[in-house]
Amino acid sequence: MKGLEDKYMTEHDERQIRDALRQSFPPVKTELRKDLWPDVLRKLDHHPVRVPWYDWALVGLSAAMFLAFPRLVLVFAYHL
Repeated sequence: MKGLEDKYMTEHDERQIRDALRQSFPPVKTELRKDLWPDVLRKLDHHPVRVPWYDWALVGLSAAMFLAFPRLVLVFAYHL
């Protein structure tokens, strides 16, 4: 049977593994290169929001259902 020293990794082995991992993976840069918010605003201003026809159909159907069945508003309010 092998001894306890063979079963567990020694501190020297852990240090070698840690050093090898540090050499193979470069440090991660966590800082942003630039502020992204102006780009987001520019993109939002550039592309107008277009609503597809089926969204309007769903809004119309929902309004018709609420007019036809007023208690349905309470059911939806309960589930919110």
